[in-house]
This record gives sequence, structure tokens and C-alpha cells, in this order.
Amino acid sequence: MSEVLRKEVVYLITAIVVITMIADYFFGIKQLNDAASMVRTWAVVISAMALALGAVNLMRAHGNIVRKRVPGRWIYSGVLIFIFALTTLLGLLNINNPSTNPLYKWLFDYPYTSLGQTLYAITGFYIASAAYRAFRARNIDAALLLLAGIFVLLKNAPIGEVIWVQLPVIGGWFNDIGQVPAMRTFLITAAFGLLAYGFRTLLGKERGFYGEVATA
Repeated sequence: MSEVLRKEVVYLITAIVVITMIADYFFGIKQLNDAASMVRTWAVVISAMALALGAVNLMRAHGNIVRKRVPGRWIYSGVLIFIFALTTLLGLLNINNPSTNPLYKWLFDYPYTSLGQTLYAITGFYIASAAYRAFRARNIDAALLLLAGIFVLLKNAPIGEVIWVQLPVIGGWFNDIGQVPAMRTFLITAAFGLLAYGFRTLLGKERGFYGEVATA
């Protein structure tokens, strides 16, 4: 089979799957429902295979780093491989209910959860740094953004009401009247963009998922 024919088969399968799922959503036809259920089952199987492939690639990449003794990286890669292997082994020992294994539960409750909370807390500093850079009043638009941010901040902070009782009211107006319509505008725009992307995919013009540049 030629390369061009293989690509066209991929585009055809994509179009059939998309049309099947859309038709199943709008029409209560048993045959369509059965076909859509089968496609969803395939999607679960493919997702599991992709997860397994990702794990293999992860071990391969970090295994190469350990084998080559890359300075400053191979120790961390070795720790990752060890934790990955240990967690996988403990999960397989109690595959039906891994949480019953005390060591597996300890790995999840203490190292994993604690590290996740630490990363989440560190993110707050990056958000504060980004807010500082974004809220510098370089022009009128930035000054308005800074003013709105101050009011919303004082609305959520207890000190805002202590400074002036109307500050939470003004901050609530920015949050409920100013922010909600803007977010809905972004969501509606994103929905139209998604529809356009879907139609382009059905027409064979959007081929980015196959590594090609989309045609006009």
C-alpha cells in the first residue's frame, strides 16, 4: 500500500468515527449506538496501549541517561526508574485492590501526595511573580487591569472590608459582571473554533494529526 493511500485511509477512518459519534449523540438509532459503544471501547483500549507505550518510552529515555551517566541527571533518572519499578511491582501484587498493600498506600499517601502539595505551593510563587509582571501599569489597559486586580484581591482578602466596606462590593462587580461575560465570550469563541476544526477534519483539510501542514 502506497504512502498516499495509507494516509487517505487514516483520514477516512477519522471521518467515519467522527460522523458515527455525532450521529449517535443526535439520533437514537440502535445500530449507531452499538457502533459508538464499540468505538468508545476501542478508545479505552488504545488509551491503555498508549499509556503502556509511554511508560516504555519513559524507561527507555531515562535508562539511556543512566547508562550514559549524564552529569547532573542520571541520579534522578535512576531514582525515577527505581520508584517506577517498585510502584508497578507493588501494584501487581494486589492488582485487584492495590490500596490494600500498606507499602503501596504509603508511597501514595506520603511521598506522592506530599510532593504534589509542595509543587502546588511552589506554583503560587510563580503565579505571584507573573502577576507582578502583568500588573505593571505601563499603559491605560495595564492600569485598568491592575485596578481590577486590586479590587478583586481586596474582595477576597479580609482586610479589604476593614479598609472600606464597599471594596468587596466593587470587587464582586468586577468578578461577577466583568469576568463572567468575558469568560463566556472566550468559551463561545473556542466552541466555534472547535466546530471549524471538526469540519476541516471531516473535509480532509486539517491533517496536523498526521504530521502534515493543514491546507487552506
